[in-house]
Amino acid sequence: MFGVVYPPQVALVGLGRIVERPVAVNGLPGVRPVLTTTLSADHRAADGATGARLLTALDRLLQHPEEL
Repeated sequence: MFGVVYPPQVALVGLGRIVERPVAVNGLPGVRPVLTTTLSADHRAADGATGARLLTALDRLLQHPEEL
């Protein structure tokens, strides 16, 4: 589900719950915990590429929480 961005907000990040999902790991099927993340942004104020970099950084940090 996507959030609605109301002024003066520029973006919203939504985090789902962690669930076990089937994923490919090194080309082989496996089950891993997965966290769904969504980003809603006002593209008049924020570039989509900037949002993608934010989600990529968040992904990296959540996979290595010792770096927080």
